[in-house]
Amino acid sequence: LLNRRAFDDAITRRLGAGGGVPGTLTYVDLDNFKKVNDTKGHQVGDQALIHLSDILKRQAKPGDLIARLGGDEFALWMDGVSEENAPARAEWILETGKELLQYSGSPDYPVGLSIGMAVYRPGSGESRERLIERADAVMYEIKHGGKGWYRIAPAADAQTTAGTPGWDRD
Repeated sequence: LLNRRAFDDAITRRLGAGGGVPGTLTYVDLDNFKKVNDTKGHQVGDQALIHLSDILKRQAKPGDLIARLGGDEFALWMDGVSEENAPARAEWILETGKELLQYSGSPDYPVGLSIGMAVYRPGSGESRERLIERADAVMYEIKHGGKGWYRIAPAADAQTTAGTPGWDRD
């Protein structure tokens, strides 16, 4: 997997290329991960992170990028994925993510995934920073609204707000 810096560089190049292909930036956060480390230990926590990276690699298509941003946060750039096919990709990740339940720290805190997505439209002039902000904001809307689902951010030029980045994170 790429690290944060390599992922940011790759996304910057993709957006700067100005090609006619859309893409979807996807943020994936492991729900209730702290409980895994606290009750089962860091070795089991590491196994859960490796398993999630394997899930993300299985869903990757040519041109996609996968990174571990840090902690239990991962990012994907899904090349050519538009608003029409982003939901199917998110639902596949969520369904396959059920494999992670085996790492849960307790039945009351099941390991799951929260996913925030922001679709990039070529020619929109949207910056990498704004694209990241949109994906991050909707992921945290999911985290604070019950976890275990996905949301696609409103378009960059939409008048509605996608959420407030920087909320308290678990």
